[in-house]
Amino acid sequence: MRFTVFTFLYLAAGVCLTVVILEHPDIAPNHKISLLVNAGLLYFAAVLSTFRFWRQGVLRSEARLRDKPAWDRNFVMFLPIFLIVVMLVITIPDLVNHNWSMEAIAKASVGPLLILISVEQLFIRSQIRRES
Repeated sequence: MRFTVFTFLYLAAGVCLTVVILEHPDIAPNHKISLLVNAGLLYFAAVLSTFRFWRQGVLRSEARLRDKPAWDRNFVMFLPIFLIVVMLVITIPDLVNHNWSMEAIAKASVGPLLILISVEQLFIRSQIRRES
């Protein structure tokens, strides 16, 4: 088992979603389910990030990319960045326009998981490229 910064970030995001659920008992059932599922997925990602195979998957995909042209390697680095930007561009205005309503929070609750996984992938890939 190996704890990383991302393990704690997954846990912190999961705790934040759980607190939102517990602080607002009057949340609509479908929003509550959405928040609970996304908090559970964040906790699950936190547990998975402590295992060696989590990082090894990125290492294997990076090794496969070494034989590919440069544009393939750059495309793989671009996809997580694109996902992060899209999630932020979609969720932040939606939250602000709906005045941080429970509906907007429930719709945006998948964002932290996708963003953290993308950032972790970028971080691991940049470490690998720095080492080689």
